[in-house]
Amino acid sequence: MRQAARAFLCMLALLALGACDTQEPLTEADKALFVRVGDLADFGVRYADAASRETFSKAKLSDGAHELVYKFETASGEPRPLHMQVNAIVGRKASEAVLADAADKVAMLGILKKAGVEGRDVPGVNSGKLVLLVKGDQPVGNVFTWQDGTRTYLFVMSGLFVRDAKVWQKLIAPKLEQLTRYETKT
Repeated sequence: MRQAARAFLCMLALLALGACDTQEPLTEADKALFVRVGDLADFGVRYADAASRETFSKAKLSDGAHELVYKFETASGEPRPLHMQVNAIVGRKASEAVLADAADKVAMLGILKKAGVEGRDVPGVNSGKLVLLVKGDQPVGNVFTWQDGTRTYLFVMSGLFVRDAKVWQKLIAPKLEQLTRYETKT
């Protein structure tokens, strides 16, 4: 699973690099859009020195949209390995946002399928779609996708998983509310 997730994340990074015009500085308001490893502390998940393994980027894309990216990966040998990536895109035309959201899902499902990972929808999620990633009979992570007008949100996590819609809503709802109100500064 970890290889499939890395392959997918590399593909996302290459697509982002190819579409970027300029890198921009991140603000605290930008960082507040992401489900971050520190947000998992409320659920009993903590990592020592986690902030040092977080990375952030913000780019203005060639179509004028902004892509904000968060990544976290535990150190090699960590007893509870975790990889997280969040991509938020703001400012695309609504039709382009729908197409990009669909393309992300198709690409991800193909990569995961090759790795023997299947996705199972988590029922009861109010906004977006939460998928539990399963290899064999073992849950290995989640994928969450959300699109609203010109905004898309893609969350990928491997090493930990959420299968309770109420728990997920508690984690994601504040981030989606902020993203709905978010305005890029150009």
